[in-house]
Amino acid sequence: MKEVLGEEVTILERGALDEYTVQQVMKLERKEGEGLLVTRMRDGTEVKVSHSHVVPGVQKSIEELENEGVELTLILCTGRFPPFKSAKLVVYPSDILRGAVSGAIKRGRLAIIMPGSDQLGSTGTRRTAGADRPYGEEVEVIYDAASPYGPEKEVQQMADRIAKKNVDLVFLNCMGFNSRHKQIVKQKTGKPVIQSNALIARVLKELIS
Repeated sequence: MKEVLGEEVTILERGALDEYTVQQVMKLERKEGEGLLVTRMRDGTEVKVSHSHVVPGVQKSIEELENEGVELTLILCTGRFPPFKSAKLVVYPSDILRGAVSGAIKRGRLAIIMPGSDQLGSTGTRRTAGADRPYGEEVEVIYDAASPYGPEKEVQQMADRIAKKNVDLVFLNCMGFNSRHKQIVKQKTGKPVIQSNALIARVLKELIS
């Protein structure tokens, strides 16, 4: 994302879990029926937390950053969030990405790759997907998962599975997936791949230029 935005942009980062230790996060309750977010701590440890544990920290971070003079805030996650209170512009990737995917495929098979297998049901459908056809009646959605923070082999195995599904478009639905992951999936499937952080970075570039 820094490569896209350029050196003239100053980036300040805050984490909703900055005040927690890894051990404290591991003990947080996972609430029934609430979606999980996959992220990692400062030492690289992957953790999974419920939305409700993250939202207050995000709001606090926005306020702190705006007090430091930040002109635009990006929610660095593809999950859905409630509107946050802010004096400046706040960008929500989930809305932008959903629009991009909807605009890119009107019929056919769409593969959505989640960062955690426990975000999927036993049949390969997403537990929190909502409607059976979230992208329209003519788009069949296939869900799979691979951690962007784990061994690359996991992404390669996911790409091999997706390559057998005869999909038309692959959406890497996590800000943790990088350009290397995209190339693995693209090479194995031969299909277009939407890399979330790269697309969002280009939208930010347009907003600040």
